[in-house]
Order: sequence, then structure tokens, then C-alpha cells
Amino acid sequence: MRRDGGSPRVARAIVFLVPAGFFVASVGATAANRDGVGHLVVATAVLAVTLGLHLLHSTRAAVRRRKPWWPWSLVAHGVVTYAPYCFFQDTWVGIPGSFAAAVLLTTPVPHAWTAFVVLSALQVPLVAVLGETTWQGLNSAVSHVVGGLALFGVVRLADLAEELQAARTELARQAVDRERLRFARDLHDLCGYSLTAVALQSEQIRWLVRSDPQRAEEELDRTQALARHALSEVRAVSAGYRVLSLEREARAAAGLLESLSVDADVELAGRLLPGPVDETLAIVVREGVTNVLRHSKARHCAIRLTVDGGWADGVWARLEVTNDGVVPGEETTGAHRVEGPGGSRLVEGSGGSGLRNLRERVAELGGALTAGADGEGGFRLAVALPCASHDTMVDGASGQV
Repeated sequence: MRRDGGSPRVARAIVFLVPAGFFVASVGATAANRDGVGHLVVATAVLAVTLGLHLLHSTRAAVRRRKPWWPWSLVAHGVVTYAPYCFFQDTWVGIPGSFAAAVLLTTPVPHAWTAFVVLSALQVPLVAVLGETTWQGLNSAVSHVVGGLALFGVVRLADLAEELQAARTELARQAVDRERLRFARDLHDLCGYSLTAVALQSEQIRWLVRSDPQRAEEELDRTQALARHALSEVRAVSAGYRVLSLEREARAAAGLLESLSVDADVELAGRLLPGPVDETLAIVVREGVTNVLRHSKARHCAIRLTVDGGWADGVWARLEVTNDGVVPGEETTGAHRVEGPGGSRLVEGSGGSGLRNLRERVAELGGALTAGADGEGGFRLAVALPCASHDTMVDGASGQV
């Protein structure tokens, strides 16, 4: 199995092997001149220094110009590249393009490329001064260009390989974070509704168990059914599989509200919505009804869906969840009221992230969400979502629930 994490290591190994190959070839060419052991030893030492300076300029710190020492090391690199010509004359064999590559790696653009061209062109007069022919000078210039570009290219490719690996790691981390957020959001949106209903009905059963045991038993059966439904939703979230229907959620919400003595008025437009829109609005109904139960002592709740728009501005699905019985300050504290034979009772809770999750979901589909008290003791949650076109809307069976 291929391991992408090894790519930067292979690239960095090539960064060393390519100049090392030039070094070995240069030592071999020097030995072939048969100028004596002393000449070979000195030339090899100078070539080794040249190799070391090139590798120094090939580090990521030098490539990104983060260190203050690179101008001085660059001067030293130039000295060991050209000074030997004064002593060895035409017998000197350096590492082709090593200094030019170092200039490209450490000098800001566009000055780097200007210097590279100048250094390559200078090879022709330099070789002419040493008594060689023009063709030999051109050959030296071409070797200088090819060697410099080769050394520069492998360093830059290694740098890009490391950047690519870092980008892959960051993308993987972001993917994990997104999946965690998705799981947390789905868990809240899918299970918060049922668990809130279980908690509220359990509170109601506490009030009924002594005064009306028969009704308490009926409510207990309903609570058990809700608990089993919540368990199935937890399994659905953990499996990454969930299918929500606006009509089904609206009917379930109406039944729950009625069981808690809240009049429910549900009206759905007679259209089948596109899947993502229908699912998002189903989650809106869940969160809206959860807020009604947790943050108010509502006696009436309305859920209304309308579909409007034309060819010019597109088709929009608009859902409203409204309720009365909002006590100032309780709509955001997380407290909720439970009715019982002895009257209403305030149960403390904690603020959640439901509306924030809804805004994120609605924004992903290009819609808008508004929520707030109406100033008359009521609360209004409104969502508008765009539908693709009239072709995606067909007559359905939904209507008055």
C-alpha cells in the first residue's frame, strides 16, 4: 500500500542525491585530467565545500529566506565556485550551476532570475579568458544553465511536496472537524426534540400519578414510545443514515403538542418539496416545537408552510412556527413550564445551540432564518428556502393536518 507520507522524504533524498551525483562526476572528471594527487585532493576538498554550501542553501529555511545568514553564505558559495579558476585555470571542474541554483533559491524574484541569466552568460567570456574556444564556452554556459535549473528544480519540487503533504494533513483534520460538527448537529436536531418531549411528559406524569393514575399510565405509555423513538434516532445518527419528512414531523409535533394540552394548528402547502428542503424544514419544525415546549407556557402553536414565487425570482418554501405564552426572559434562558393538577411549574434548563444549528443548515441551502418575540407575548420562527425550479415541485397529498 502506498504511503503518501513518504513522498516528502523521497523528495528530500533526491535533493541530496542530485548534487551528490554532480559532485561524484566532477571528482571523476578532475581525476581524469591526471594532474597529480595533490591537485585531486585540493580540488575534491573545494568541491566538497561547494556541495555543502549548496545543501545549506537547499534547506527550507534558505528557500523561504527566513535566516539572516544567507547573503554571507551566498558570497562564500560564489568564492569557492569561481576562485579556483585563478589557480587551476582550464583544469578546474566545478559543480555545474551550483552557485546559480543557490542564487535562485535564496534571492527574491525577479532579481534571482536576472542574476541567473547573467551568471550563465558570463560562462562564455570566462572560458574564453582561459584560452578555450567559443564552442567550449557555449557548452559551458549550457551545462551551467541545465545544472542550475536541475538543482533548483529538485529543491523546489521537494518544497512543494512537503507543502502538499501539509495541505493534505490540514484537509484531513478539517474533514474530521466537519464530521464532528455534523454528528453533534444531527444529534442535537434529531434527538433533542424527542428527549425534550420525554422530559416534559415525565414531569407531567409526576403531577398525574396521584391525582389521575389512569391518565398517568397512558402518558407513561406515550413516554416509553418516545424514548424508543429517541433510541432509534441515536442509532440512525451513529450509522450516518437519517431520512426526515416535513409532513411526518409536523404530524408528530401536532400529536405531541395536543398531548401536552397545547392546541396545534398545522397547515402544509399541497406540494412535495425537494429532498434537502423538505428535510431541513422538518428539522426546523422539530427545533421550533422543542423551543415552544421548553421556553414558553404556550396554549396555541401554529405551523404553516407556504410555497410561492415565480419564474423570475424562483420558488421559495416559507415555514413559520409561532406560539403564544412567551414569558419575557424565558425564551432564551432554557427554562420551561410544566402544567399539572397543582398549576404550572418552572423547570430550569440551559441554553442550547439549536437556532445556531438551524441558521447553519438554512444558510447552506441559500435561505434565511429569523426568530424572535413578536412583542405581544408570542414567538415567531420563520424560515425561507429557495427551491430549484417549478420542475422540482409536484402536487402532493399534503394539506391540512
